[in-house]
Amino acid sequence: MIGLYVHIPFCRQKCLYCDFPSYGGLKRYQAGYVTALCREIEASPYTGETADTLYFGGGTPSLLTAAELERIMASIRKTFVLTKDAEITLEANPESLDQAYAASLRQLGINRLSIGIQSFSDDLLPGLGRVHTAGAGKKAVLAAYDAGFRNLSIDLMYGLPGQSLEDVDCDLQILDELPVVHASIYSLIVEDGTQLKAGLEKGRWHLPDADLVEREFREVHEKMHRYGYHHYEISSYAKGPFESRHNSKYWTYEPYIGFGVSAHSFDGHRRWANLANIPNYLKRAGTESVVAECLEIDAKRLVEDYCFLALRRRAGLDYGDYARRFGRPIEKDFGAVIDGLVREGLLVRTEHGCCLSEEGLGYGNYVFSKFIR
Repeated sequence: MIGLYVHIPFCRQKCLYCDFPSYGGLKRYQAGYVTALCREIEASPYTGETADTLYFGGGTPSLLTAAELERIMASIRKTFVLTKDAEITLEANPESLDQAYAASLRQLGINRLSIGIQSFSDDLLPGLGRVHTAGAGKKAVLAAYDAGFRNLSIDLMYGLPGQSLEDVDCDLQILDELPVVHASIYSLIVEDGTQLKAGLEKGRWHLPDADLVEREFREVHEKMHRYGYHHYEISSYAKGPFESRHNSKYWTYEPYIGFGVSAHSFDGHRRWANLANIPNYLKRAGTESVVAECLEIDAKRLVEDYCFLALRRRAGLDYGDYARRFGRPIEKDFGAVIDGLVREGLLVRTEHGCCLSEEGLGYGNYVFSKFIR
C-alpha cells in the first residue's frame, strides 16, 4: 500500500536552521493554496489506490484552520481508499496547538501529532528562531493528550550553539515526564542558504565542538533506552508499537505520493518533486502538471538507495528481502563492502543480514557512502 504526503509550506516565522520549503509571512496565499491542493489531489493519476498512511508536513500544518483541513481530508477520501487503521499524522508547532484545536483534529480522523519542540530551554529557543516558549511546548503536548491523542511524537535537537550536556539532559527529563510515545531527536545540521549558516560565518554564534556533540548523542541514546524507548532508526525512538509507519515507508523503500509545493513522490522506479513556487502552483495545480523534476532510477541506483535507506533502521539490511526484490544475493553486489565495514566495527551481522553497530551509529554517513558505487 502507498503512503500519502501533503505539504503545507506556511510558517509563522522561518526557523534560522531550516532549509525545508517553508515560508513565513505568506498567509495571504493560504486559502487559495488549500483550493489548489484539493484540485491536485482529485486529479491524481493514482485515484483509487489504497493508502495506509497520510502525513501532513511542513512548514506548519497546524496553521490551517479545521475547516481547511476538513476540505483536504474530503479530497483525500474522495480520491483514495484510506484503510480503517490508517496512521494519519499532522505536524504541529506549540504556538498553534491548543486543546480545542486538537479536539477538532481528532474529529477529522487525524490520530497522530508530531509536535516541533526542538528544545525545552528558553535560553536556546530564540537562537533557533522558534516563536514558542519552553512552557508553551509542554502545554501543547498536554493539551493534545487531554484532547484524546495517544500517539504523540515530539522533535528535539542537540548540537545547538550554546547548548550544554546538562541542557540535553534536561530536555530528556522533561520528555520522560510528558505523555509522548515517539521522539525524533537529531543533531543540528547547518545547511547552505540558512540564516543560521550566515550567522555562524559572521561569528554571531559558535557551534559546540565535535567531542561535545558526540557526548550529547551518547546521552540521548542512553537516556532514551532508560526511559523505555527503543531506537528503531538513526534519529527515531518509540515506545511499544508507536514507530512512525509513514516515515518507515521512506526507509523501507515503499511507494509514497506527495501533494503540494515541493512535495516529493516515489513509485518504486521514479522519484519526482513538485515545483517550489507558490503562485505558479496555484495556477497549475489540477489543470496541468506541477512536477518540476523527475528521476528515473536505474538498476544500479536502485540497489544503492535500498541499502543505505535500510541501514538507517536499526533492523538494518535483510538479505532475503534484497534477494526477493532484486533477484540476486546481496553478496554479489556488496559482499566486499559489507565485509570491510564489519571488520571496521561499523556493521554487525544479524540473524537476517546486518545493521549499524553501536559505533556505526555515529558514522552513518560514512557507512552509507560505501554503498554508493
